[in-house]
Amino acid sequence: MSAVFEIRDGAVDLVPPVPVLKRLSPDPALRINILRGINFAIAPGEVLGLVGESGSGKSTLARVMVGLQPMSQGSLAFEGKPLITRQDFSAFRRRGALMFQDPVASLSPRRKVEQLVIEPFVIQGQAPPDLSARAAQLLERVGLPASIGQRYPHELSGGQARRVCVARALALNPSLLIADEPTAGLDVSVQAEILNLMTGLKTDLGLSFLIITHNLAMVRHVSSRIAILYLGRLVELGTTREIFARPAHHYTQSLIASEPQPDPRKRRSDLALKGEIPSVLARPVGCAFHTRCPAVRPLCKTAEPKLAATNAGRATACHYPIT
Repeated sequence: MSAVFEIRDGAVDLVPPVPVLKRLSPDPALRINILRGINFAIAPGEVLGLVGESGSGKSTLARVMVGLQPMSQGSLAFEGKPLITRQDFSAFRRRGALMFQDPVASLSPRRKVEQLVIEPFVIQGQAPPDLSARAAQLLERVGLPASIGQRYPHELSGGQARRVCVARALALNPSLLIADEPTAGLDVSVQAEILNLMTGLKTDLGLSFLIITHNLAMVRHVSSRIAILYLGRLVELGTTREIFARPAHHYTQSLIASEPQPDPRKRRSDLALKGEIPSVLARPVGCAFHTRCPAVRPLCKTAEPKLAATNAGRATACHYPIT
């Protein structure tokens, strides 16, 4: 098996509800292009970081992967088997798990933590003989005492709620864990605890991870490869070490330059991102990044670049990549 999960030529087009459509555009046939041409694979035991600004389509891609958002075109495969029908995705959810961006909002306020942790067993009809004991084991696995199981979500701290989400995701012994902004809204010390927990789970259980984030410091620490997403397009893909050392796309270079530096002498204001990410309703013609690119040329304004391999394991979507 060469890949745990694979997506090929993935695309998502949304048709807004009619009341919203009338406000956004007079065009009755308007379709909002969210994602296009998404291609990547996650290897067994790999941690792939998906990086991009807010509004770039990261969370939509996560929902696509678990079947919560249908694709307009493209294909998905898990452990070599295509994901097409509802039954395919139902089988996948026994081996793949999604941790949502807001841990508290993803936990039902009407249920105790113990009930939430064992919920995957109930849904999949795989309940062990002693659910309470299994819930306690899962909570202890993520560094929480069994007594937490008798609390409600509103009684948890942000870090505890995130650990509960990890415990629930681990319930069915998945081989792939998709973590959407796993450290968002947490104190720095708690972020470190969550990252150490996930790193330990990868080592102990051989899990594959897709970590969705805009935190470059975090993704540099935990991922082996990085995929850079801009306005619904993959613009660069490669190993973490290579991308941080030698970014090939100007957007990637600008992201890295925007990372806070404690030493003023190392700051690069000339490469920092300028302006706002364009709206999906007014996607720029040609390269979507050309309105903010410091090296834009006429071709960039008319022709959209395709993601193409530059060397072994490295790919970029740029007419004039950085050399």
